[in-house]
Formats: sequence, structure tokens, C-alpha cells
Amino acid sequence: MKENRNDLKNELKSEEKNLNAPRRPNAERGGEPGKGSAPAKNRDNRDNRDNRGRDNRNGRNHERRDGRDNREQREQVRDKSAGKNAKGKNKFNQNGQSGQNGNKNADNRKDTYVYVLDGNIYINLTNKCSNGCLFCVRNERASYYGNFLWLRHGDPTPEKVIAAMNGLGDLSKYREVVFCGFGEPTYKMSEMAAVADYAHAKGLGTRLNTNGQGNLINKREIVPELKGKIDKINISLNASSAEKYQPVCRSQFKEAGYTAILDFARQCRRAGIECWFSVVDIVGEEEVAACRRVADSVGIPLRVRKYIADS
Repeated sequence: MKENRNDLKNELKSEEKNLNAPRRPNAERGGEPGKGSAPAKNRDNRDNRDNRGRDNRNGRNHERRDGRDNREQREQVRDKSAGKNAKGKNKFNQNGQSGQNGNKNADNRKDTYVYVLDGNIYINLTNKCSNGCLFCVRNERASYYGNFLWLRHGDPTPEKVIAAMNGLGDLSKYREVVFCGFGEPTYKMSEMAAVADYAHAKGLGTRLNTNGQGNLINKREIVPELKGKIDKINISLNASSAEKYQPVCRSQFKEAGYTAILDFARQCRRAGIECWFSVVDIVGEEEVAACRRVADSVGIPLRVRKYIADS
């Protein structure tokens, strides 16, 4: 009996040790994942996800900072280039002053809504453009013949544009008003119409220089709105096919942008608005000839304009 009691005591002590022993994680005990303590493998996965999340957030923060830095650098390049290109140019800014005098303080400058070139008044309504043409002058500078055209303080109202026009003095000495800034004028249809009405009231003709994608930009046919407001339209063609146009002009509408140009030109011709295609001479003689065939098929003339390497 004594031996039996001793055996029983030993068994109880053994069970007590087992009950008081620290419990191991399921992964060590062969238990099911998700029950009791989390398996070590799952904890590692969570740690990896947390680390990846922190890395992604840090990456996004770096991208945002880099984006801000790049934008600031681009503006600095534009302003520096604008000041450099303004030197020695005997052209006029919106106040009728020479570009050289008007560009002394690039950082404190006012946006240019109106500028004079070759006896015409040019109107700069917006920076927006549906194209990103490789040859565009705005890629390298903020100015054009000493006029700061990159708008840093928002698009102008018709009232601001008209006030700037009146600042030029006697408007009768100019031939026409041309809507052609750093951006695509058809983004600002109502503003353009109001300024065109004022120009006509002053006895001036009106011309629109456009990339021809205004219907896509405004999601409607705009030619009826242009008729009676715009006397002449210069439509940039710059390529003989959609396949050749897109790599050079990089329309946000992709190859549909080129088709829209041809449709817009046909609509202008049918509406009785004087219009023509233009192409930059740097595309080469063979491509110019091909563009001329495209223009002939649409039924409007083609004009070749010189590439402006510096201004």
C-alpha cells in the first residue's frame, strides 16, 4: 500500500508539472494555425507586410518630394531662360515696354496676357494644351521674344485681357488680334469669344492659331461658336498621318487627336471660315510634301512655317 501511495504521489507531481509548464506556440506544438498563439511563420508574414507598408509609404513620400522638386526646377529653368532670351530683343510686352526693360525682375514679373509681334496683337489665355509637342518653344523657356507667357497666377478674365490691350494705346495701328499663347486657346472658348467681340468693335480682324483638337477638348463641335467671332484659323498639322503625328506631338487623345484635326478643318471649310494647315519646316521636305497631299485631300491650303530655335 505504501508503494502504491508513493506511485500515486509521483503521478500527481508529474501531472502538476505538466499543468504548470509554459505553453508553447501552436507552431511548435503542431497545433492548427489561427488557434491559440499565432504561428511563428504568420508573425513573420505580418512583420514583412508591415515593413513593406512602411517602405511603400516612404517611397510615396519621396516621390511626392521629388515631384515638387522637379516642378520647382522646371519653373526655375523657365524663368532663367526667359531672362536670358529677353536680352537685346526689341519687342514689346503687354504694357508696350520693350521686353528687355520688362524682364529685369523675373521673380516679380506679371503674367503676360497680351503681347505684340509683327504688327499684330497676340492673346495668351492659358497654359493648358492637349499636346506635348517636342518642338514647342515652351519646353525650353518661359518667354517668347521677351514676353513672359508662362502664366503663374491663373488664366486671365476677358476684362484683364481687354485692359491689357487698351494699355497698348491706339489699337488701330495693329492689323489683327491673334489667339496664340503658350497654351491651346480653345480651352478658353467663352473668354476668346468676348475678346474677339471687342477686337471686332475696334475694327481689328481675328485669327486663331490652334492644334485643331478643340472639339475633343470641349466635347462638342465648336466651329458654330467660332463662326462670326474668328475670321481666320491656322491649324497645326505637322505630320502626314496619325502614326507620325503622335510620337512628335504627343496628344493626350492619342491617335484620335490627328483624326480630330482633319475633321475640324473640314468643318471650318464648310462653315466658310478662312483656314489653312501649317507644318514646321524641320519635318523635312518629304514629310512636307506628304502633308501637302493631306491638305489637298481636305481641301484647304498648307503653309510651311520656320522652326523657332531661339527667341
